[in-house]
Amino acid sequence: MRQIVVKYEGVCAKCGATLEVGQPAIYEKTTGIFCMGCEPTEVEEIRQYRQVKADVKADKYDSWAAKREKDATARLNTLPEVRHDWAFITQPGHIPLRARMNKSDDIAYESLGKASEMRQKAESLRNVSVKEDAERRRQAEREAQDKVIGKGSRVRDFMFGEGTVVGVYKKSYRVRFAESGSTYARDKTFVRLVQEEVTP
Repeated sequence: MRQIVVKYEGVCAKCGATLEVGQPAIYEKTTGIFCMGCEPTEVEEIRQYRQVKADVKADKYDSWAAKREKDATARLNTLPEVRHDWAFITQPGHIPLRARMNKSDDIAYESLGKASEMRQKAESLRNVSVKEDAERRRQAEREAQDKVIGKGSRVRDFMFGEGTVVGVYKKSYRVRFAESGSTYARDKTFVRLVQEEVTP
């Protein structure tokens, strides 16, 4: 979100107050425009505003897809008296009616393909994300790592290979790597516990 100077009269998306030209406001394309101080700051509140706008846009894609599907289905059901006539379909040579039917069918199938893309676009739009989501997932992964990794654990880093944890911090482990002998702080999500082989 960023602060702007209102160029066109509008309404705050939260309190409904009129925003006049020249007035400072907070704006983001995916959430709308807000009075100073009304802008959402919590992750779920931001998601809620984005979801409203995303649903409106997704509904349009679904509506366009439905129209295409209806038109395509109508095309594919024309000429029922000859559409399933095997002799008409397989007869050699150029038959103008068959050629028109096949061309109409090609248009219908192409339209159905575009309708499917629109449905996928609508589904993607409805899956609203906030940039904090990624960090929350990473933090959850770090917390899961802490349940199995601690000081002295043998770990494997995707870049530096195997090493031993010599320090545990909030977001990282300090690891002494066997091959280089160097010690680096590595994000907890970059390493995996080395499973010890059990001798039967």
